[in-house]
Amino acid sequence: MLDNILPLHPKLVHFPIALLTTALVFELLSRCLRKNSFSQTAVFIYVFATFLTPLVVWSGWWEQTRLQLHHPVLTQHRTFALLTMWTALVSLPILWFLYRRSVKAFKTFFLILLIALTITVSITGYFGGEMVYEYGVGVER
Repeated sequence: MLDNILPLHPKLVHFPIALLTTALVFELLSRCLRKNSFSQTAVFIYVFATFLTPLVVWSGWWEQTRLQLHHPVLTQHRTFALLTMWTALVSLPILWFLYRRSVKAFKTFFLILLIALTITVSITGYFGGEMVYEYGVGVER
């Protein structure tokens, strides 16, 4: 059954990139336009991206194992993917705590977090793209 949807990782990988970037855009719009509803949307998108990211990381690990991939760029790709995933996951209880204590501290931390995660997920995507387009890693010929 799983063979019908393989490879899985390339089908999932764009979601965290798009969702984290979209959350950042909504948070920036919220600040520029002073619309709290945009900030709430950013938080919902962020939480969704955070819970989706482990699935995407797992699918990458599974593809690496299935295809027995070994490549120097893969190490960098995996490192930034794990950094993105763990930063997002660890941030959820911190964000919840900050929100309950100080909305201003929450908003500041959330913006910094979104910028950092947009950078790390972009670097992850860059290395993933480099593996595929420069070296043909994982591409069936």
